[in-house]
Amino acid sequence: MLFAKGFTKIKDKTEVIKKSARASKILSQEKETPLPYAYPCDNYINSILSNRLVRKTLQLVADKYCEKQIENIKSTGLLVCDEKYPRFYDILQNCCRTLNIKEVPEVYITSKLKGINALSVGTDKTPIILISHKAVVGLSDNELKFMIGHELGHILQKNLICHTVKGLLDNLNNKSDILGRIVSDLIDVPLKEWYRCAEHTADRAGLICCKDFESVHSLMIKIANTERSSMAPALMELYKEHPYIQTRINVLKCYKLYYQ
Repeated sequence: MLFAKGFTKIKDKTEVIKKSARASKILSQEKETPLPYAYPCDNYINSILSNRLVRKTLQLVADKYCEKQIENIKSTGLLVCDEKYPRFYDILQNCCRTLNIKEVPEVYITSKLKGINALSVGTDKTPIILISHKAVVGLSDNELKFMIGHELGHILQKNLICHTVKGLLDNLNNKSDILGRIVSDLIDVPLKEWYRCAEHTADRAGLICCKDFESVHSLMIKIANTERSSMAPALMELYKEHPYIQTRINVLKCYKLYYQ
């Protein structure tokens, strides 16, 4: 009985958050212009994160959280520049022009990433792209264009600080197994859906950069991990920040038909 009452209270509170988020979205004076290729994602997490006060608060936390990690990456990684990596630097410049990015972010080749991998880190004000040694050496120009375009797509969405949200949510979940499950159902699942939408939008930016779906397909096959679970794939994906590789391919294939 107590558990049922507690669940009802949390559920009611979540409804209040939803309504408040919708209202804040309408009243917000500073709205980001949606990217023309953005993947649609209609849930209340998007409304919460678009609130100016929420974003400012998260930015302060992210600045403090990322500072030491970013400095470590800079001190141990290799900064991509025209003199040392002309081919890769040209790809970066080309992608920035294609996506109309005037301030080219710093890109570091780092041993902290294993395999064929890339990652955008930092904050919305000072984004940094990390890429693995294996990716730089082993990928074709078009594959690198997609990988860099994908990370630029994340930067353009202004969503780097939202990784902090996930970290705070994990801390909350760890406090109570029972409360954690409820939080996961009411907040964590929609947040992860928002993450997956962001991945699809970033994929579209990558395709716009490389303009070659076959290269995108080959790259995704290279980086795909074996996705095994006793749960149905569609259900299991609800609990993942990244969509399955096959889902990404299918969604991007549909966009390719529209884009062309």
